Amino acid sequence: MSLAPRASACLLFDGARYPDAFAWLKRHWPEHKAFPLFSRSDYDTIADTGPILLAAPEGESVHKAWRQGSDFPDALWLDTDLAAEQLWLILQRRLRVISPDGTELWLRLGDALPLRHAWRAGAAWPEGFWHRITRVWALHEQQPVCLWHNPAPEQDAAPKDLGLSAQLTLDWPLLRALGANPPQPE
Repeated sequence: MSLAPRASACLLFDGARYPDAFAWLKRHWPEHKAFPLFSRSDYDTIADTGPILLAAPEGESVHKAWRQGSDFPDALWLDTDLAAEQLWLILQRRLRVISPDGTELWLRLGDALPLRHAWRAGAAWPEGFWHRITRVWALHEQQPVCLWHNPAPEQDAAPKDLGLSAQLTLDWPLLRALGANPPQPE
């Protein structure tokens, strides 16, 4: 994996994977401020169980822990030029999406598994979904892989600050891939 260093890269992980995500972060990563995506919303009381964003520049210990699969095995590493608190607002606007038939859906953005399904299926994200994020990385077979390269990170398909209200429509191939069930071991 050859990554250009980014001073503001971030990890996005699912707080529900940890019995008490904030206490766990305080014990293991006290130098990192957590930005729960449900914070300052109607879901603030369950913010520790939703997606949580941490600053994780390449080379720092939290980034190394992700690469090794130790503390954040199912997290996403986001290559960005923004600070975590700025990216937090952008990602909040992407938690809920609209299907082509108008149904509102929640995305599991803090869990790499659905995004790996989409990557393996070759499903494309709409332009402007990954605003200000140039690459989305996950661990696959214990190696970092780029799940999505964004050629136009300046485009924003959800520019309005509407909190958690859905603004983006995802097509059926992407939604089917994100919702795919993993093969069951025999």
